[in-house]
Formats: sequence, structure tokens, C-alpha cells
Amino acid sequence: MTSRGNQHKRIYALYRGDIYISDGTADELATETGLKVATILWYATGVRRRRIDSQRRKSKKSIIVEPIGWDDDDDD
Repeated sequence: MTSRGNQHKRIYALYRGDIYISDGTADELATETGLKVATILWYATGVRRRRIDSQRRKSKKSIIVEPIGWDDDDDD
């Protein structure tokens, strides 16, 4: 049987344009921003980042979510 307590969660950094807003798990960012977890995870995909990068005019209001690591909480 797999223990869910041993699973690490991905940590993301959230930006609006070039301005850092916050970092945390997708759940934490969703709670803090009011966005859905699925939206946070979509913002973190390579496809979305490439779409943002390929736009001629990058909006300073574009939300960008970058994976930055894994949590290191040990609940044991």
C-alpha cells in the first residue's frame, strides 16, 4: 500500500508579466489567487509558455507559472 504522506508536490513561482507574485504548490497558488488548480497547472505547461513566448506583444498582464522545484516537507 502506498503512503500518500511520502509524495512530494511540485512548487511553482507565479508571475504577472515580469513581476513576481508568489510561489507554492498548485493548491496554495489557487487558494491565494482565486484561480482553479487546473488553471494553475495549465499555466505551467510548456505549450502555454511557448504560446506566450511566441506572441509578438507579450502582455505585461500575462500570468506565467514556472515550476521551480519540489517541496521538502517530511511529515513522518
